[in-house]
Amino acid sequence: MKQETNQSSKRNYSTQALQRGMKVLDALLESRTPLRLEQICAHTQLPKSTAFRVIVNLLQCQYLTETDQGYWLGLKMLRFGALVEERLDLTQQARPFLVQLRDQANETIHLAVLDDDLRVVYLEKIPTQQAVGPMMSRVGSTAPMHCTALGKAMAAFRPDDEVSRWIRMDGLKSLTDATITDEDAFLRELGETCSRGYAVDNGEFETSVRCVAAPIHGRTGGGIAAISISGPANRMPVPLIGSSMAMQVVETAQRISQALGYSLAQDL
Repeated sequence: MKQETNQSSKRNYSTQALQRGMKVLDALLESRTPLRLEQICAHTQLPKSTAFRVIVNLLQCQYLTETDQGYWLGLKMLRFGALVEERLDLTQQARPFLVQLRDQANETIHLAVLDDDLRVVYLEKIPTQQAVGPMMSRVGSTAPMHCTALGKAMAAFRPDDEVSRWIRMDGLKSLTDATITDEDAFLRELGETCSRGYAVDNGEFETSVRCVAAPIHGRTGGGIAAISISGPANRMPVPLIGSSMAMQVVETAQRISQALGYSLAQDL
């Protein structure tokens, strides 16, 4: 009982610390200018000693920086803002193409990126009107890289040593009987994905779902994102490799890449 009480106290303290940190950040966002300690206290209603502790922690984590005019948003917050803007722009640019692809394929369309841990992050999902049954993908949710067509389409353009390092740390966990769990086989799969320009998932993440995905390239190249067509296994082409559906997703990814400033001549 005492241990549970201690754990509950720690959670409450962590929540309180997070809320205080957000209060300070919100005050700066609303002011749009640097604030001194006294001004932050006035905006947040935090005691001076508490506000100072919060500020010190935020400075150490690079969420804040100290200027001659007071405390201001740090490099990490600027990076967050740039990332949010970049992903919003990507989603807005891609959405008309995704809707068109959904209408062509009559199956569910996804747009995703990889996070720093090489997990797939879903940015957009354009559902079909057909029944699909349970599908785990949700906007904002994540999925493993190694057993999804989206993940493989992007990982194929990452350096081999980065992918190998990820495998050593996270391993190729089996989610279905079809999941690739051997490192050499997985690296061969990425090589083939890169060569043909798209990836497939034959029930490797969800037994009853199959997918085909192609990478999106930015101005400087590289697989900055990917799009996929996903559907129930019994409605998807057999095989997916070489299918007209695969060509549809590749062509759409190329059109989105061009809209983002990528030139196909960069591949030559």
